[in-house]
Amino acid sequence: MARMPRACPWLVLAVLSILASDCSTQSSGPKALPSWVGSYPGSNPQATGATFVFQTKDPAEKVLDFYQRQLIQNGLHMDSRGGGEYGGMLSAEDDSHRRSVMINIRSDKGTSEVSIEPVEKK
Repeated sequence: MARMPRACPWLVLAVLSILASDCSTQSSGPKALPSWVGSYPGSNPQATGATFVFQTKDPAEKVLDFYQRQLIQNGLHMDSRGGGEYGGMLSAEDDSHRRSVMINIRSDKGTSEVSIEPVEKK
């Protein structure tokens, strides 16, 4: 049986999160990113269910830095952040547990593929 490297548990969580959102029974999600998340400069996020995706030539760390600043300004705090040459991830939530977001980035050949899953409870 193959072992999973210790440095990748967050990656497994990120993949499971994406798969769960793809398998949801929700027929349509929001059409635009919530203002408290915001769009990365020069990007055009496309909705796929409850997840938004876009690509950029910027490195993952630059994208994560942007979203970390954006989310803190809008009252969220970081639950976790990780990254490396493969990409990265960031999760954040507000104090009331009503707004949260998971951002996953996969970097390959000079392109960062960004996946953003915002959750807003009413």
